[in-house]
Amino acid sequence: TVRRFLEVHGETLEKVVFAVSDLEEATYQKLLPLYFPRSLEEEAQSLPYLPADIGNAEGEPVVPERQIRITEKPGVPDDASDEEGLEADLSFIGSHAFARMEGDVDKQRRLILQGQLSEAALQKQHQR
Repeated sequence: TVRRFLEVHGETLEKVVFAVSDLEEATYQKLLPLYFPRSLEEEAQSLPYLPADIGNAEGEPVVPERQIRITEKPGVPDDASDEEGLEADLSFIGSHAFARMEGDVDKQRRLILQGQLSEAALQKQHQR
């Protein structure tokens, strides 16, 4: 990440300081010449040891599962055809777990207030 940053903004910085513990220092001493070669000879020696993919333009790792994907119709499978019309677009509404958690909340509250809800239903309501 530091190397990729310096490739773009290196002219604006005078010095980069790595603050590491004694335990990490040996690793940094070993890897710094790979990413920051001091000569063309050292760079040529380092190339076989560098990973093929060292991230995006900023040097950040790219994890496909964590990338944001924007779809035209969230919740609708990509392979759904437009020919099925509005019914296909709305078929998924109310089918997910959150929508099935509750029935008609207002009706349940009215029954509770009128004392018409059974003890089992009242206990279930309390658990929710």
